[in-house]
Amino acid sequence: MTAPSTTPTTDLRRATLADARALDLRGAERDLWADEAALWDRLIATWAGLDDAAWHLPGAAPSDAGGPDWSLAEHIGHIADWQELAADYIPVAIGTGRWPSDDDYDGGDFDRYNERRRAPWTTLSAEAILARLTAARPRVLAAAQHLTPETIRGHEAWGWVYFVLHGHYLDHLAVVEPWTDSLRLRQVDGDPFVADPRAPDHQGFRAQEAEIGAQFDALVRAVPSARWSEDVTPGWTLKDHVGHLADWAAEGVRAIEAFHASGTWLADPDEGIDAWNERHVVAARGESPDAVLARYDEASAAMLAAVETLSIEDLRSADGWSWAQDCLHGHVRKHLAMLGRWCVVADWPGA
Repeated sequence: MTAPSTTPTTDLRRATLADARALDLRGAERDLWADEAALWDRLIATWAGLDDAAWHLPGAAPSDAGGPDWSLAEHIGHIADWQELAADYIPVAIGTGRWPSDDDYDGGDFDRYNERRRAPWTTLSAEAILARLTAARPRVLAAAQHLTPETIRGHEAWGWVYFVLHGHYLDHLAVVEPWTDSLRLRQVDGDPFVADPRAPDHQGFRAQEAEIGAQFDALVRAVPSARWSEDVTPGWTLKDHVGHLADWAAEGVRAIEAFHASGTWLADPDEGIDAWNERHVVAARGESPDAVLARYDEASAAMLAAVETLSIEDLRSADGWSWAQDCLHGHVRKHLAMLGRWCVVADWPGA
């Protein structure tokens, strides 16, 4: 009888990045495909809940070729770019026995090669970049799985297969994890990441609402109802967060009705916003997840209809925009920055 191993297994999804990078992922005992899947999960969790404007903010890392700082969009686009390249060169290598040479890429100057390929990722939307990435990855995996693990670990293939899969994820996680952490804090604080977030008209406002609403649907509605009573932030569950969004959407409707009646906007609650928030959250603790979602949907639709009754001048005024945005997508995007990664991680194996 063989005694069970007591050596702890490093969970690539949850380990510190230093511990993950210290592992020899080339070792014969490693499952290449399980390692790739774990680090892929870790990568895609980094941007969960961040909006498109966050993707295009420069400052993620300096350019290795002396150009402007790279953004999140360019980092993830760069990963997608190399996976698209790999989806083409791996079948050629299998058919010819010749793997690419460094000289094939600007004479081995990969910094210069990557710098001049920053377009189109610089201006593509996050949605478009992720569409390219999620289309390229299965093509690379399908091509690489025609190779034996021994061949992939070999001298020629390792740098070209591992390089565009989990090796590349690890390299970029060193930049992407701390950068997206900082962006998330800024989004929670309401940073719009643009000079003027105000929509020019009602159609633009609806488009902003729809974009953030789609993120809410993809992240929050995907969480099983059994997990809605778990704490996401200290003392607040997912159900509390969604109910809180519904509370403020309903309050926004009241504010617009009061503005039409009196010509002045409501002030903050006399008891203070924190006390108001906590009182409403506690009062709704007995609701089911389905009831909270239904209340959120109803209040959001009512608030969007109320916004339509404002003139563009009133909507874009300081008070009008504060109430309109902060009771709809402006408020939701703050909470998605708090909730997004939790919603994705909730689906990870081995919780």
